Parts: sequence; structure tokens; C-alpha cells
Amino acid sequence: MLQQRIHTFLEVANCLSFSVAAKNLYISQQAVTKQIASLEQELGLRLFYRTTRQVALTPAGSLLRDSYTQINRQVNDAIRRARELDRSGKSLLRVGFLSSLARKDIILPITDFLNHQCPQHQMDIRLLDFVALRNSLLDEKLDFCITTSNDWRFWPGIRTMVLQRKQFQVVYSDRHPLAGTYHMQLEDLAKYTQLTLPNDNMLYGIEQWGRKIPFSGVIACPDISTLMVHLELGEGFALLTKVIEGHDAPNLHYWEVPFPEAHAEIVCICREHAPEEITSLIAKIAQSGLVDLGA
Repeated sequence: MLQQRIHTFLEVANCLSFSVAAKNLYISQQAVTKQIASLEQELGLRLFYRTTRQVALTPAGSLLRDSYTQINRQVNDAIRRARELDRSGKSLLRVGFLSSLARKDIILPITDFLNHQCPQHQMDIRLLDFVALRNSLLDEKLDFCITTSNDWRFWPGIRTMVLQRKQFQVVYSDRHPLAGTYHMQLEDLAKYTQLTLPNDNMLYGIEQWGRKIPFSGVIACPDISTLMVHLELGEGFALLTKVIEGHDAPNLHYWEVPFPEAHAEIVCICREHAPEEITSLIAKIAQSGLVDLGA
């Protein structure tokens, strides 16, 4: 009943009309009114302001509309995937990717390889951020994951296979003053802002290797997509490897960090006591040579 009330609430919230919502749901307007009243009573919240001429969401209703829309989408998607899995008679293989990894260079080739290698499985592919990826694996919600996080060495109870090592590079766009520097030196960076992610190992990890990238200031971006927007606008430079989505944008320039120990690794990780089927599959991914982005 709660799911039905939420569905009715979302319909009214989207069209801001009880009568139109009733037509769209093929029920009476009285039934819509009753379901909204029941939901408001259950939640202890007023969801709509109503007059004879207008229906509007309350602040609480607006908040719940956004949250319920996302939840409803997730529930419907889960039901769809569960029905597909039930009809197929296959078992489920749950694979996580760091969401910022390059789609066409890493995620799609590996996914295609898995579909070919594992016809007995239905793939459940999840694109997650660093924290969600780690927690999902350790909570046994993933069979294995592929990431470039530098902190994987500190994850407990895991087995790891390195797929490729990539050198860190200083990245800037055509709009940045560095684009006019023909013979760039490390000290040239001291005048400019560095774009980073929160708790960015790319910034602090290089200092741990005994080297330092100079910069005048730092802009901490909440995620890699935001960082890439700032980067392409010329608002700073970043330390990246050619494994992220958008790395091949034509207006980006790359300058290799001049010490070889400054590198990141693309790794495939499973739990320490994962079934032999999973560890064997990870070995096949590593041997396939799929992850190859050039220099």
C-alpha cells in the first residue's frame, strides 16, 4: 500500500493536479485524494497546499518528491532486473567499476569480455565512487571490482591483481596559460592552481615518494566530473592518468611528471576468500590485455 501511495504522490507532484493525476492513473479523483491523505497521515507531514484553483508542493513535499523519484526508479529497476534474471535461469555476477574510469577504453571492453566469457551469468554492472566501491566489495555486495584508487592497499581481506600501471601526468587545457609554454619545467607549475579531489592521493601521494609538485593554490572538486569541467575551462591544472572518462578531449594537453615512481595502477580486486571461479575470471581479465590506453 505504501508503494501505491508513493506512486500516486509522485503523479500528483509531477502534474500538480489531482484530477489529471487520477486520469493518468486510471482511478477516481476521490481515490487519489484518499491515498494522498493516508500518506500525509502516515508520514505526519503536509505534502501539498491546495486551493480551489491551484495545487502546490510544500517544502517537505518537494523534498520527498525528489527522494521518492530516485527511490521509485531504483525499485522499478531492481524489479525489472530480478524478473529478467528469473526468466533467464542464470546466476548473477556483480561487478563494480570506479565510475570515473574511461567508458570506451576500460569499462565497455571489460564488460564485453565478461559477457563472452560468462554466458552462464547475467551481469550486474555498477558504476560507483571510491567509497561506495570499497564498501560494496567489503560488504560482499560485489563479486569483484576494478578501480584506480591509490588506497586499495589498505583495504582489509582482499586479493588484488594489477591490470596496468599508468604514469601521472600534468593535465591542462587550451585555455590555461600553460598551453603557451613550449618547454615546460616543473617549477613553471608554481604560479598556478592545482585541481584536486577531496583527500586526493594524487596530490599527497607524490610527496610521500619524496617529490613535490609545486602549485600556488588548490581547488578541491567534489568529484571527477566537476574537476574535468574546471580543467577544460582553464581554471587550473590536475595530476591525472589517461584512464578517466574524458581524458581524450581534444583541448587537453598532457605533460608527463618527470619521475617514474609517480604512477597509478588499474587494479582488479576481489575478497580474499572469493570462489575459485572469480579468481580465475580475474586472471583471465589480466591476461587479456584489454586495458591498454597507450602512453
